[in-house]
Amino acid sequence: MLFLAALLCTSIGLAQDGAKNFAQGAAELGLSDFQAAAESAGLADVLNNQGVLTFGSGSFVVFAPSDEAFAAASASGLDLSALQESPSELKRVLSRHIMWNAGSFENISEISAARSMQGENITLEHAAGLKVDGANVTASLGYDSGIIYVIDRVLLPESEGSLGPAQAAKDLGAEKFAEALTSSGLEEALSSQGPMGIGGLTSGPYTVFAPSDAAFEAAKGSLDAIGKKEGGMLSLLSYHVVDAAGLQNMTESNSVKTMYGASMAVDQSSSLVGGAGILASERYDNGIVYVVDQLLVPISLSMQ
Repeated sequence: MLFLAALLCTSIGLAQDGAKNFAQGAAELGLSDFQAAAESAGLADVLNNQGVLTFGSGSFVVFAPSDEAFAAASASGLDLSALQESPSELKRVLSRHIMWNAGSFENISEISAARSMQGENITLEHAAGLKVDGANVTASLGYDSGIIYVIDRVLLPESEGSLGPAQAAKDLGAEKFAEALTSSGLEEALSSQGPMGIGGLTSGPYTVFAPSDAAFEAAKGSLDAIGKKEGGMLSLLSYHVVDAAGLQNMTESNSVKTMYGASMAVDQSSSLVGGAGILASERYDNGIVYVVDQLLVPISLSMQ
């Protein structure tokens, strides 16, 4: 038990050292049910950090129920077949088991709670081995984009909702941007719950750059001017969003096409985007939100 506790305490620091993807790590741990469910829900690529721009040392912490835990949940009334037929609901349940560590801790024993990618908090206990919302951790393994902890119980969401980009932005101190996302109607689209077609919008995942409240305040003059133009605010917000399709066409000059249509310079080694610095990040149900220290304004929009 002492050896297992020591392993659990130190393995989070090895998250970036593995030479395997999520599927390989899950297979090595014997997590066939969770691996299959992640594939069905479209989360396997997400857990490999595919489809989004990544900066800094962010990594996933995945609490994956064992096959025995899934069997016990089925025996207790959880309809896994029905979940498999509803990818969005399956994704919501699985997201309850996933945390994003944006570099805020090196050792999981440092924290007692954190928000899951589904939006609800996960409680961690360390007194007698690691427990996750009361479930026991029985094994762990680092992989390329994070770490997998095997748990002996399925964690079910208590609420109906999922963590969207606006709430993620609020959590990171970008409330003004979050309000703008909601009022513009763009938030629903970024959660794949609203109409498509905004600036070549696909179904995601999305990388969202949310200016901090201080950045919004510093750019009040520009915001007021752009807000008076027809469709100005929606255009401005869409310049802060990059989708998976845009990343596939990332140019050699280190720029990426935004939903607005204009390209934006990206320097991943220095954590700069459009000249703005990355301050923090949080995963949401359909991508990742980064808080940046400047409002990003395309030249074409500022000159209109």
